[in-house]
Amino acid sequence: MTKRSRPFAPRAVAASAMALALFCTGSRADVAHLRNGRTLEVTGFRVDGERIILQIEGGGELALPSQQVLSIQRSEPASSFSGPHPATAGPGGERLVAPHSTAAPPAGSEAEAAPHVVFAAGVTDRSSLRTAATRIARKHGVDERLILAVIEVESRYDAFAVSPRGAIGLMQLMPETLVRFDVRNPYDPEQNIDAGVRYLKELLERYSGQRRLALAAYNAGEEAVERFSGIPPYRETVLYVERVLRAIGR
Repeated sequence: MTKRSRPFAPRAVAASAMALALFCTGSRADVAHLRNGRTLEVTGFRVDGERIILQIEGGGELALPSQQVLSIQRSEPASSFSGPHPATAGPGGERLVAPHSTAAPPAGSEAEAAPHVVFAAGVTDRSSLRTAATRIARKHGVDERLILAVIEVESRYDAFAVSPRGAIGLMQLMPETLVRFDVRNPYDPEQNIDAGVRYLKELLERYSGQRRLALAAYNAGEEAVERFSGIPPYRETVLYVERVLRAIGR
């Protein structure tokens, strides 16, 4: 997780290893684009292993192999993101996330008609995410092993992870970091990874390439590293740095 704006308190990354549930809010329906060329309006969806469960208006559900759903789009402006929506527990104990603001743009505006992707086939595929992370890391000149290790420790490759402290996505970015790097959809793997890589690059440059200090700042905040002239004596931060460095060596 990136920069802390409050005194240190333990937190656990909210990563879902088995199933992910996403529910639409408001009256707008999402549109699922299927591999066979058809489209289907859905009120929500959840990913369960290699299946995606589409929720149909009226309460019905349709289960399909994830790769049969090319994408799910929502007719909201991508720039409507205004902060994380805390996760809550669903009927079966699963994590429910409302990942997008429901604020509607002015009627007739160009943004109103611009759909954005809230699901893409392969978004839960670790291999695809690793490939994307490696490409983005190389583009910015950052060691891809470091980025892959940070994603592993932060979210376990859950693109829709939301921590109790409000960190979002693969690299668990805090709202102020999302704004700083102009991230419009923090649940989009490309945008999330790109912002996280750029932030880590800044930290590495700030601390003359010292990974331990950069990782400590990524977890506890730059102010904490400056205040203690090194890795803050927070158990979480100390363990975080060691976990990332161990993951690099695997």
